[in-house]
Amino acid sequence: MARWKPLFVVTLVMLLAIAALAWYRHTQPTILAIDGRTMGSGWSVRFVAPGSADVAAVRAHLEEELAAIDLAVSGYRDDSALARLNTAPVGEWVEIPGHLANTLRFGLELWRDSDGAFDMTVKPLVALWGFGAATPRDSVPTDAEIAAARARLGSDQLEMSPDGQRARRLADIAIDVDGVAPGYAAGVLSEWMTANGYADHLVEIGGEMRASGHRPDGGGWRVGIEAPEMLRGRIEHVIAVSDTAVTTAGDYRDYYEIDGVRYQHILDPLTGWPVTHNLASVTVLAPGKLTADGYATAIMVLGPERGLQFADALGLPVLMILRAEDGSFSQRYNSRFAPYLAAD
Repeated sequence: MARWKPLFVVTLVMLLAIAALAWYRHTQPTILAIDGRTMGSGWSVRFVAPGSADVAAVRAHLEEELAAIDLAVSGYRDDSALARLNTAPVGEWVEIPGHLANTLRFGLELWRDSDGAFDMTVKPLVALWGFGAATPRDSVPTDAEIAAARARLGSDQLEMSPDGQRARRLADIAIDVDGVAPGYAAGVLSEWMTANGYADHLVEIGGEMRASGHRPDGGGWRVGIEAPEMLRGRIEHVIAVSDTAVTTAGDYRDYYEIDGVRYQHILDPLTGWPVTHNLASVTVLAPGKLTADGYATAIMVLGPERGLQFADALGLPVLMILRAEDGSFSQRYNSRFAPYLAAD
């Protein structure tokens, strides 16, 4: 029997080594992924966790959060809290859930900061010009039609109670929070991930991102910035971000032509017309904030000069891609964005 003892010991050591290796791999941080659909778009979460993480439980919680946000802010559901607010008699207070209150509050703040360039009540103009869910036009709206649509605009006609639990329309306006809702939802998911032990993650909803912490190698989360229009599909830059909201808005995503003139979906609430400046796209970083999407929309309306002043006043890193008359592109960015490009 003694001659079997060395073989037994060797076998035992090998089994223990294999078990230790399996345990090590099971507990080492890796990037896990969850994907799904929400608010008519895709969503994804990439997060650093040991292989033993309960991905199914994380997915269930995130989907619960997204369902609550959608029920609060959706402009396409008759049973949403936003729909109740939009259909309530003018002047009547409506109780609203926290998610809707948060998006309305941010929308009003952005409306004031941008001097009306961002406006949650722009929906009549969007429909008039044939964007969104409307059918594209084959003729330009008349001045009278534009004036009639603009008469129904005005975030100043939305009032919220001091405690944020009620809101009312002071005129027949149609409120739409799509300009801030995806980024807000990404921020909410990011907060939940951090609160539940997954501080290192990247959340994306409909192109709006919220990065937190780092990748397993210690670096920031890498985000690609798409080149506009004729270069579509090519990545212009790849930047590393952490604890930052990220968004890119552009005039190349939705447009049509009438009699050789290009009309894009970025509308100026103050004129009623699509913007005509040469800002093709803008990428906005909002360090420490939940969302960046509303800022990008405001800058696209304001244009290169005023948009850069707006970003600098709020301390936002921005990268602009400008279109020349010959179809070529150039870049412009502020000092806060420069470090991200230096590491590209």
